[in-house]
Amino acid sequence: MQMTIDKLKAMSPERRATLYENARKRIDQGGQEIIDLINASGLPLRSGGITFSDPVHLRMEEIAWSIQGKRTMVEATEAGLPALAGVEPLIVADLGPLYHPHDLGTVDAGSIVGQVMRHLGYELVDRKDMPPGSVAKTAATWRPRIR
Repeated sequence: MQMTIDKLKAMSPERRATLYENARKRIDQGGQEIIDLINASGLPLRSGGITFSDPVHLRMEEIAWSIQGKRTMVEATEAGLPALAGVEPLIVADLGPLYHPHDLGTVDAGSIVGQVMRHLGYELVDRKDMPPGSVAKTAATWRPRIR
């Protein structure tokens, strides 16, 4: 069955999320085409906020916990920026229009970043404005935990 924008529009957000996750699992068997179509459509994959099982949440976790994700968060922190400022460009590059504040996606990303930073031995300091052009408007700042 050929997937189209009209078929995607007729689906519930939750059904699109399931389709997206199934396509991700079958990336080499045509799944990438479906992922690209869903991403290009800009249609939501959820009707409320993000759940822990949501494909967008799971992908943000993968990005944040990756070696590159952790490195960019620490680099941003060392530069005096919110840790999210380091990893958000990776999230945007990967998720495109699926990452936005309307479904609390930026709040969820900040929560994931907080888990990673605490794991890396940092403690919360404050909140700061994100750099111009960021999707999130403000985010937490961190410092190495004093033992």
